[in-house]
Amino acid sequence: MMLTFPNTCHSPPPKISFVAITNLIATSRRETPQCAVSGAARCYGTVAGAGTDKQKSRGGPELPYRPKQHSVATSGIVEPTILQRGHGQSLYVPSVRLSPEASKSPSVHKIHILGEDARSKFIAHALSGVYDSVERLAWTRPSNKYRYLQRFDKHGTATFEPLNVGRQVLATKSDTHIDELVVSSNTAQSAMEALEAVKHRVDHDTTVCLMTDGLGVLEDVRQKIFSVPEKEPTFLLGNMSHKFAFNRNFDSVRQLRHGIWNITSVQRSAVMSTEQPKVETQTNFVRSLQAAKLLNTEYTPFDSWFRYKLPGVIFDSAVEPVCLLLEVPYSGLLQNANARKLISSLLEEIISVLRLMPEIGRAETYHEILDIDRAQKALYKRILRHKSRESSLVQDIRRGHPVNVDYLNGYFLRRAHSLGVRAPTNKMMWDLVKAKNTIAAEQRESYVRIEETSVTPDMEDEYKASSIAMDDSELEQIRKARLEQLKSQGGGGGGRQGGGGAQDQEQKRQQQDDARQSILNQILHPEAADRLGRIRLVKEERATEIENRLITLAQSGQLRQKVTEEQLKELLSAVAENKEEEKIVVSRRKVWDDDEDDFFDL
Repeated sequence: MMLTFPNTCHSPPPKISFVAITNLIATSRRETPQCAVSGAARCYGTVAGAGTDKQKSRGGPELPYRPKQHSVATSGIVEPTILQRGHGQSLYVPSVRLSPEASKSPSVHKIHILGEDARSKFIAHALSGVYDSVERLAWTRPSNKYRYLQRFDKHGTATFEPLNVGRQVLATKSDTHIDELVVSSNTAQSAMEALEAVKHRVDHDTTVCLMTDGLGVLEDVRQKIFSVPEKEPTFLLGNMSHKFAFNRNFDSVRQLRHGIWNITSVQRSAVMSTEQPKVETQTNFVRSLQAAKLLNTEYTPFDSWFRYKLPGVIFDSAVEPVCLLLEVPYSGLLQNANARKLISSLLEEIISVLRLMPEIGRAETYHEILDIDRAQKALYKRILRHKSRESSLVQDIRRGHPVNVDYLNGYFLRRAHSLGVRAPTNKMMWDLVKAKNTIAAEQRESYVRIEETSVTPDMEDEYKASSIAMDDSELEQIRKARLEQLKSQGGGGGGRQGGGGAQDQEQKRQQQDDARQSILNQILHPEAADRLGRIRLVKEERATEIENRLITLAQSGQLRQKVTEEQLKELLSAVAENKEEEKIVVSRRKVWDDDEDDFFDL
């Protein structure tokens, strides 16, 4: 069997045996490892050494057994190359003309990072330090804020370094195929929206690493977005113990804690199958992530991954809703016996569901989690570590962020229903979080939106012009109106002083009336105040006298509580009897005072 290479020249191409080429390539690989040749540029799947220069050419490696490929006008021609075989022997590889499609294809694959949280920025930064082709995607609006990474050394000294990531690109603006994709989001809703935006760019040849808080997200992604199994990408599940936060003061992503990035894979056939699928398609992707030392990536079986994921999910399901219900920080839970009882009830229901789940079974790795006493102690230890912080669920609802309750308490409710277990406390908390989120959304919609902007020179000139215009016209009208008002009060120009005195007296009288009304509101029940108001409509003097007596009693400290309607009736009777004793009534006819009867019937 003979293998020939086409040549652009008219001379007949040299003939090279297939066996010779195979032996030569094998020898070259033993003598020179891939992408380790001095001066070779980094390629996909290779790691940059400590002294790698980032300014070198970004492209495929130039190896002794790989012809150089140019990207200029001669991109369709691969120049001839001489391969050194050793012992002074050499092999001539002639030039090859490539098709236009092959010449335009990229020499390396891209790792795409889809996310808008701090975790996705850190992943892109770590991978960009190793690979030349990392692209950040956005599904709503590209954002390029937080351009630095804030880290702390052993002594607590903060260091800032620029994030080594490119500008974020809108995912829907391109139709190119995505080979490897990392989806990072705090909520399942955002993750599914992100995958929906890149659905047209992924297929069965794509590997997707999905990282969200909560459980059961992958099942909904497969059901709602990738419902055809033949077109579904290969999924990996990720869980990070690294902790990050946005620092607005320094425009940076702050790394709060170092951790591990655990990755596993699951089959489509089961809800959470413990049978591990073949990992040939995921091996390259996992190795690519492991090359970035900052990520500290580990591929683990599903049992270990699920064991590592559960503590955070249990905390978010048993503690966060209670903080939202009581509107207290984590520290307030430890001092409230009823709050601790509610947490214990939620924890017992969750553990009863976990014990019946087939993916857990009798595994010894879950022994500590399935023990209620140990799990409760672990929860309280975590509460103590976060006691000075506000609940993350309370913050999300106040800021209008999507809540993840459907994949926390909602996940355990779905599993409890399928297993025939009742979980009423979790159902109550699920309804509570939903209701709180709806109320907060309605309250936010009632606010008047105000846009804050800087004052430009044009806006300043316009403001000054409007002020000058008001001084010329409107202020003159205001002066005239005020002058007419003073004339009417004081009887002309000569009576301004008298008018001013009358106005002061009116203000003092108004202040006294307000003070009296404030005192009466403090010492009268609403029913008593209402009856006193009706008395004023009939006999104003009688009502004023009663008010004066009540105010005198209150100022002397004789009233220990608010006056009720019955007590007001007794006071009215006493005042009426006192009036009868003080005056002499000469009556020629024995008639009743109808006014008095009407007065007490109010």
